[in-house]
Amino acid sequence: MGIAKNIEAFAIYQDYTENAEAFIKKLSDSLNADFIVNTYDVDYKPLHKKDKLTAYSKPNKYRLSICYFGNDMPVYELLLPINYEYEDNIELVFYPNKSVHIMFLTFENLWDGFIKTLKFENFYEDRQQSIERYENLRNEYVHIFNKIGINSIFIVTHAFYKIEDLVNDKTYPTLTFSDISKIAKEMDNLTSFDLEKILRTEKSSEICKDFLAKPSLNIAFIDNLNTKGGSKMKQQLNKAYKIHLQPTPHSASGVAF
Repeated sequence: MGIAKNIEAFAIYQDYTENAEAFIKKLSDSLNADFIVNTYDVDYKPLHKKDKLTAYSKPNKYRLSICYFGNDMPVYELLLPINYEYEDNIELVFYPNKSVHIMFLTFENLWDGFIKTLKFENFYEDRQQSIERYENLRNEYVHIFNKIGINSIFIVTHAFYKIEDLVNDKTYPTLTFSDISKIAKEMDNLTSFDLEKILRTEKSSEICKDFLAKPSLNIAFIDNLNTKGGSKMKQQLNKAYKIHLQPTPHSASGVAF
């Protein structure tokens, strides 16, 4: 994993529980889904030979891993399909301190290209076409996160930031969403900007001067998913673009965790 390539995010999921059955049932109700479940030990070796399938009689089916990384509190890895040209899935990893690490938010293949486009500095692709693509990805993940109760995400690249240790429940036994941007500012000199506001900006002269002045590795974004509003383009996209999770054929049997 190279520096400033991956685009990822952090969030808080209040319904984390070490009771795997209760955790999965909550996700099942939220996503209207059954799960193909695998369980792994501290060395990421499977604790059972075959996939276990939940039996909630839901129309969708997704993959979920339960991982025990050196303690009794499980980490849950959830893979969800999306309809997006750069990625087929996004992955959510739920940690005992209620933090969530979200991977494969590929707005662009490089963080610097993403930032340059938002700053009106990318001269190799029409900005409006890029923004439309970003909106398509955003529509996908907003739909998912609204279903499971994640209201805000903190978007950043991978650059060996100290904030990447947020998922360590020994260092950060409890977290709120406001803690994330505070830690990012204090530990990594990351300044957070409102992603939706920047996406809506139609002229370079309207872009925040502080945003323009920041190097790409000192920039992060907060996306408040339950806000209303947006540009005319976004409103048109939401009417034309049917948001959905791609279901897979349903098959389930009993499972114990």
